[in-house]
Amino acid sequence: MPRAAGSSKKATKDPNAPKRPLSAFFLFSQDERPDIKKKSPSLSVGDISKEIGSRWKKVSDDVRKRYEQKAADEKKKYEARVAEYKKSGGGASSSPAKGGKAPARGGGKKAAPAKGGKKKAASKAKSSDEEDDDDDDDDDEE
Repeated sequence: MPRAAGSSKKATKDPNAPKRPLSAFFLFSQDERPDIKKKSPSLSVGDISKEIGSRWKKVSDDVRKRYEQKAADEKKKYEARVAEYKKSGGGASSSPAKGGKAPARGGGKKAAPAKGGKKKAASKAKSSDEEDDDDDDDDDEE
């Protein structure tokens, strides 16, 4: 669903902030993608991704552990970069961990009702009234 322009008040990311590290799967993907493209250049991006996923499922434990170790090393480097970034004053104003409140999704506004949302609410109210009316009708029939 497309969003209305200006409806989101999401905080902008600092372009100087450190980039998050890649997971073990994405490190594996970076190594495997060129090989797959070389062997099958006609595959679409989605098909290449499916092939990478199937290779990841079949990969041996020692290879998987090697990529997981690489990912852990990258995560440690990332955490060091984040600490340095925060020391230098980066990200201090918008950090929810510092006691600040994280922005709510949707900017705190109520979401617009789905198509026919008001009609459904009205029909629910009507159906509960009808239930009450049924009881009254039964009294009249006696």
